[in-house]
Amino acid sequence: MTLRELIGPFFARWLTSDRRRDKLRAKAEARRRKAGAPHRVFYFHQADDPYSALTAQILGGFAARYEIELCPLLVPPPADNDAPEREALASYSRKDAALLAARHGLLFEDRGNPPAAALIARANAVLAAALKKGTFLHLVERVSEALWREDAAALGALADAEGEAADKETAQALEEGRAARARMGHYLGAVFVYGGEQYWGIDRLHHLEARLCALGVKRDGAPEEALCPPPPLFTGHADVQPGPPIDFFLSLRSPYTYVAAAQLFELAQHYNCEVRLRFVLPMMMRGIPASPQKLRYITLDAKREAARAGLPFGNIADPFGKPAERGLSLIPYAMEAGCGQAYVLSFLRGVWAEGIRAGTDKGLKKIAVRAGLDWREARARLRDESWRRAAEVNRQALFEHGLWGVPTFAVGNCAVWGQDRLWAVEDEILRIKGSVPSEARRPA
Repeated sequence: MTLRELIGPFFARWLTSDRRRDKLRAKAEARRRKAGAPHRVFYFHQADDPYSALTAQILGGFAARYEIELCPLLVPPPADNDAPEREALASYSRKDAALLAARHGLLFEDRGNPPAAALIARANAVLAAALKKGTFLHLVERVSEALWREDAAALGALADAEGEAADKETAQALEEGRAARARMGHYLGAVFVYGGEQYWGIDRLHHLEARLCALGVKRDGAPEEALCPPPPLFTGHADVQPGPPIDFFLSLRSPYTYVAAAQLFELAQHYNCEVRLRFVLPMMMRGIPASPQKLRYITLDAKREAARAGLPFGNIADPFGKPAERGLSLIPYAMEAGCGQAYVLSFLRGVWAEGIRAGTDKGLKKIAVRAGLDWREARARLRDESWRRAAEVNRQALFEHGLWGVPTFAVGNCAVWGQDRLWAVEDEILRIKGSVPSEARRPA
């Protein structure tokens, strides 16, 4: 056993512990009070990022709800090791942003291509000038709308009316934002940071709002509901009629797959849908890099998403390498035995919440037996390498959906990425079944 494998669970428990989080929050508030500073929330805007385009539309409402000082900064796209498959990411982000916009009553149209480079440069120049003048929050939504409509005339009119920074000043504003973003522990656009914690886009803004509410800084008369609350699930009636099959692209090294799996299986059971397990090698084991700050953010974000789903998380025995391969090798056997879902849940819970080392026979036996597998047969199957061919077929199918990461769900005409898109899976199931979601989740 390597030193990393030995100390990993102890470090992960410390990193993700509620006690550590609460102590850090208390220290941040103590420093703020001692300095006499306001509740200062930083926001990092990337002009050519679809999620920033959505966030721009709610910034004014967010600032109006809370007694905060909202400090915007302009940032460039993330570095290569934080944006694998950059072109595919840009394409999917536009589609996903359009889906999110429709769900939350915002505006975004996927025009099939990113804005032209010249328009992006001009939008950044206008926003860089606005930062200097203190008018960013007043202008950002209009600049974003003109950019994503590819309306050069509207951008030009804004530049004429509000001013635009020179190339050198714009580059300086972008570099200052990039450096501040890295210093504060993130790598994407559309990110909020408060008191040392990061919140990405409208998907995670509700976590920040809950924190601000706990601090008592919500303004009198502000709405109780979060600006962009997570859509609820199980909005349609349970159905005995078979529903459409769901392809579940999963990796055993993905904490978001852990958060998603139990919810997906329950949703599929609710609508009588078959779940087809489409396992793939973890991205980093396929040569797709990730920076330390990305890995850290994902771990902490997965912790709060797991808490929202009522799942334990943090006693982590990272299955990178052989442990993940051993785990994947038993999925075909588990599927043959009718225990596929139980085995996936057992493995994911074991490595993400219970500190079980799947690289050892003792650990993997515990995972397999409690899922209903015969250990003698399972141990023999560890020598069968045919799972690699299946994983490659699944990877190719994942790419055909325009995606490369997990968890991904494909049902009907819908292919979405992430545990926070299960509502889109449900909407597609209901559409295919000829039903509609309840009032709780009809589009705004």
